[in-house]
Parts: sequence; structure tokens; C-alpha cells
Amino acid sequence: MRKEIPFTSTIKYRDSAKNFKLVSGARLTPYGIDVALDNSDCELVIVEGEMDVLAFYEAGIKTAVSVPNGASKGNQKLEWLEECWHLFEGKNIYLATDMDEPGQALRAELARRLGKENCYNITLPYKDANDVLIHGGPGTLVECYNSASPFPVEGIDDAASVRDELLNLYEQGYPVGYDIGYDMDFIWHPGQVTLVTGIPGHGKSTWLKNVIYRLAKQYDQKSFIYSAEEANTAFALSDLYSIATGKSFFQSKWCERISKDEVEALMPFMNDHFKYYRLHENDLSIDGILGKAKEMVKRYGINNLVIDNMSTVEKSLSNQEQQRHHQIKAMMNDVARFARNYGVHVFLVAHPKKVSKLKGDKYEVPHGYDVGDSSHWYNLTDNGMTVYRNYETRQTEVHRWKVRFKYSGQVGTSYFTFNINNSRYEVAEKVNDGSDKEKFIGQPYAKKDIETFATLSDPF
Repeated sequence: MRKEIPFTSTIKYRDSAKNFKLVSGARLTPYGIDVALDNSDCELVIVEGEMDVLAFYEAGIKTAVSVPNGASKGNQKLEWLEECWHLFEGKNIYLATDMDEPGQALRAELARRLGKENCYNITLPYKDANDVLIHGGPGTLVECYNSASPFPVEGIDDAASVRDELLNLYEQGYPVGYDIGYDMDFIWHPGQVTLVTGIPGHGKSTWLKNVIYRLAKQYDQKSFIYSAEEANTAFALSDLYSIATGKSFFQSKWCERISKDEVEALMPFMNDHFKYYRLHENDLSIDGILGKAKEMVKRYGINNLVIDNMSTVEKSLSNQEQQRHHQIKAMMNDVARFARNYGVHVFLVAHPKKVSKLKGDKYEVPHGYDVGDSSHWYNLTDNGMTVYRNYETRQTEVHRWKVRFKYSGQVGTSYFTFNINNSRYEVAEKVNDGSDKEKFIGQPYAKKDIETFATLSDPF
């Protein structure tokens, strides 16, 4: 009996030049999904075009479906998966996309979204399945299908299993990362874990919002956010609206306010790029958060996971110091494994256990080993950063105390001004922190000077 398919019809046709055309506004659905589900409950073959589906039919394999919008060399658009990802759950997925560069990029993203552990590679001797049928016949296509190989077994690699990656590294150089224009001598890469720490109230969460907004705006990246620091999702999003527009979300004497029309106009972008973990309905353990994040990879193709902050996740851990040390190690390993397997950059926010005061309002800059109860916070993260507000210089400093991979950048310090009215961090030149006695450090903000308040980048 045919399963119910929750889709309306998609209309696609060939024009006089035999080019495939999709009717404007048509709903994107996998071609052949109804036939495939009629023929198997345990597998699907994914190809890149309708003719490839028909080629598999001709070879007697009736479980083939085609992506509705082909492949591209850049960002793979898989919005159609948001509605039908559940149809691929629990099935063996055979990937037979084209053998050219866009087809291989599509294959890699499908494996990331659907889970590499569920996927098998079908290697084709020609560009696509239809070409195999034309030049080799049905038997050759069946042989390719029968010779499908699983993605490399987790934990075991050799030169043969990473051949394509190795040759690509030779040809292209270091992995492609994302420079968000913060002049940090640092590039964000997928599959890494970054620990962000700092004294409470020094701006960790807001600085991180600036980072993920820039990743969304410049690289179309999507973030899934667990935020125990925010009162609710609407309040959390209000900061992102301010960062996006450079205007205050709330009524302010000192800054232009975003209009209601602007809020409405930005809503589709915000909806597409930022998803929030609803605290009162979900499992707040690390297993619960990572489990939901895996679902979000499959359904929405998230690129970043933010857990802010780890103290609210740790509550499920033991209070015994020795046991907590080992539990934090296991938790960090789980996070790293998720990041690597799903190509997601994970941002962890954690408070230091204690902070040393130097003089006046000045504190010592916390380090990775200052995060509570375990050295594994430092040891098992790929990148470590401290967001530190220097009240003497009136700048925010971001100290990079760990960068595991040399292609990501190097340790060092970057300097920012913070605009309290629109939550934006902007790159700044370093100013005298008091070490140069010949130069003026800068006075604390004088509250009586109202005109100054309206123009200051960082009014403390």
C-alpha cells in the first residue's frame, strides 16, 4: 500500500531546447519519492536528475529519487529536506550524484545532513547514471549499485580512504574557512570546537552574537542556539536585530530605533538562519542538546551550534571533583565527535571558576585553565578565547589563548569597541593600557556629559 506523501505536485517540463524548467513557485520535492517508497522501506538511491532516476528504473532499481534542484559548485541549497527529512530516517542511503565537482559537493552535503553512518557511495564510470546506461548498459549500472561502498568507518583511516581529500588538499591548500572581517588573524572552520570564556558581564554572549550574525550574513550559515542566559527567544533575537541594522531595538534617547517595518522585513532572514532550543520543553543535558542538534543538521543544515553557557548543562554532572573531571572529558569528547562528524562549528561558553582582582575595577584576564573543575576545558577544545572588558582603556579585548590548527590562525589579542545602543562590536586600534607611562590612558566615562554619551562607542 502506498505511503502518504505530504507534498503537493511539482511541475517540471522541458522547453523547445530540451532544457528542464521548473514552474515558478513550484514546491520542491524529490522526483520519484512515491515510487521509491512503494518499492522499499529500507533504502533510497539519491541522484541528481530525473533522467538518472529513469536510468536506474531501466536497470531494475526502483528506489531512486532525484534532488529537485540539481547541484551547484558553491553552497548546496537543500531547503526541500526541511519538509521530508523524516522520509530518509532509518534507511540506507545510496548516493549516486554526478561525478563532477558540483555533484561531489552535493554528495558530501547530503552525507553530512543524512548521517555518514547511513550512507553508501556509488562510484560511476561516467558523469552520471544516465551516461552509464547509455554507454555501458543496464548491467553496468547494476554493477555500480552492487559495488557501493560505505563511507569510511569511524575511527579508521588510511591513504586510500582519504585519497580524494588528500589530493584536494594538495591542489587547493589549507581547508576553506570563513573570515568574518574582524581582523583577528583567525579563520572560522567547520568541524571545530571553540571555548569562549570571560568574567560575567564582560560581553561574551553579545560578542558571540556578532560572530554568528556575520557568519550568517556573509556566508549564509545557520546557527542553532541553546541560551540559558536569555530571558526568552524574542529577547535573544532583539540583539541580532540591533546588530543587523545598527539601530536600537528598544526606545532610546541615544540611538535611532529600528522601525516595525524593518523588524518584519528582517524576519525571513532571522527565521532561516537562527533556531533556538526551547528550554522548558527539552532535555537540558548535553546528550539532549546534541541529539536535537543532529536533528537540526538533517532538517535545516545548521552550520553552528552555540551552547551558552555550560554551567547550566553541567548540573547533570557529579559534584565530586574527581568524577566531574572525567565526566567533563567524556562530555567534551562527545561535543568534538559531533562537530567532526557533522561538520558543525560548536561554540561553548563557560565561566571561569574564580577571577583574580588586580586593582580598582581591573581584573586578571581569565585563561582556559581557569574554567572550573577540569583541565579538559582547555585540553579538548580546538580554539580558546577570552572576552575581556578593559575598564581603563574602555575597549573589549578578545584574547586567543589556544588555536590548535595552524591554518585557522594563531594566538594573540584583538581589540574592539562596543556600542551599547546597538550591541555591535567593531574592530579598534589598541590604546594605551597603562604600560606606557608617557601616554594618556583615557578617563572613565563621565555620566554628566550627555552629549558625549550619545556619541561614545563604549559608554560604560
